[in-house]
Amino acid sequence: MQIRLASSIDLEPLSLLFDQYRQQLQQSADYPACHSFLKNRLAENDSMIFVALIDDNIVGFIQLYPSFSSVRLAPVWYLEDVFVLPDYQQHNVVSQMHTKAQLLAHSMGVLLINRHDDEAFGESESHSFLV
Repeated sequence: MQIRLASSIDLEPLSLLFDQYRQQLQQSADYPACHSFLKNRLAENDSMIFVALIDDNIVGFIQLYPSFSSVRLAPVWYLEDVFVLPDYQQHNVVSQMHTKAQLLAHSMGVLLINRHDDEAFGESESHSFLV
């Protein structure tokens, strides 16, 4: 498995997964809107999207949004979106994407926070992911 930052070459398959992710969250299917949203995120570089690839196919993604914490007086990255295709959910994909994101955050001196449980990764043994 390869995990890397997404780029414009990933836009089409990533948009398909993003649409599936949103449908899982009871949103209507809307590939054009998902494509436009992700195209803007990649162009504006205002989020970081890691993709997991198996046999050159994107099977999952994790999306982080940079921000600042007034409480911590430091930069933070909020983990907003995590999705893995059902057929690959038992392949440790989420854990490997999280590890990659955590390593990058640590190397840049940024705290990685799971927005869904408002808990800093690394401060607890339990993490909740939307998969």
